[in-house]
Amino acid sequence: MHLRAGRRAILLLVLAVVGAATVLYFWNLLRPHGAGTPAVPGVPQGRALYDAHCAVCHGPGGKGDGPGARVVRQPMRDFSDPAAMRDLKDRFLIEITKKGSSQFGRSNAMPAWSMKLSDEEIRAVVAYIRSLAPRNPPASSGRKEKP
Repeated sequence: MHLRAGRRAILLLVLAVVGAATVLYFWNLLRPHGAGTPAVPGVPQGRALYDAHCAVCHGPGGKGDGPGARVVRQPMRDFSDPAAMRDLKDRFLIEITKKGSSQFGRSNAMPAWSMKLSDEEIRAVVAYIRSLAPRNPPASSGRKEKP
């Protein structure tokens, strides 16, 4: 059976998306679940939501190194890197979370979470993501690191 290059690319994309969804499904089944999330939105609730929905790809520390990231095969922003997060607006993080990454020219592996999470919950996730990058990173020694 010979597939043309276009069909082969579509097949690989479908397999990658199905693989990412499968990883997310089993990740949520196997990870321990707490008794609940706090009623007041903020970083604690955001962390619980992030752990449940985002960590599978973005990693527990936000470095883009979760098990699902291997399936997506596109680099993800390191949420723990202050320089990478500096120019990123909360509005963008909220919108990409609501609408999914494909609406912003990125991989279609990240779904639109607006059907599952409320605006308040999405804001709590963004607050948690912001907490991953230290506000005052250590000062540079002035010396360049070797490549």
